[in-house]
Amino acid sequence: MAVRIDIDALRDAAGVDVCAAADRLTAAGEPAEILPVGGGLSGLIHEAEQQAYEVWVGVTADGFTAECDCAVPAELCAHAVALTAAALVDGFAWSSAATPPSGPATDPRVAELAALARGLPARRLAALVAEWAATDRVWESRLRAQAAQPAPLTAAGPDGS
Repeated sequence: MAVRIDIDALRDAAGVDVCAAADRLTAAGEPAEILPVGGGLSGLIHEAEQQAYEVWVGVTADGFTAECDCAVPAELCAHAVALTAAALVDGFAWSSAATPPSGPATDPRVAELAALARGLPARRLAALVAEWAATDRVWESRLRAQAAQPAPLTAAGPDGS
């Protein structure tokens, strides 16, 4: 079943300051892309002079839910409001049973390792991933795919010669 999200209710819940920051992000063209993920939607929000933040919003059993990589403790940060507003403009059909990325992992080992990774500082985690990607072409390919970056050009031609 699809759920209707109302922009006025979203703005009331987020507050004036958060909405003003979200409006600045929207005016800057953020998010550039919205992807359906887990019955909700996800996007990267780029702010000047800062890292990109990955944001997910959706409707779960607990109601409207937002998750963002930023340090803002509130559930409705400017990134989540900007992403939601962009989805509303695009006419996104919200699912009534979305699963956020932080939802329970099906594999307990993956859940354990994800919890360990969440405990690392972002720079350390990025360095660790980069170290693995530098020594493993599969990891490098997956990292580049997640970052939407093409593989580097190599001296070999398309046929491997």
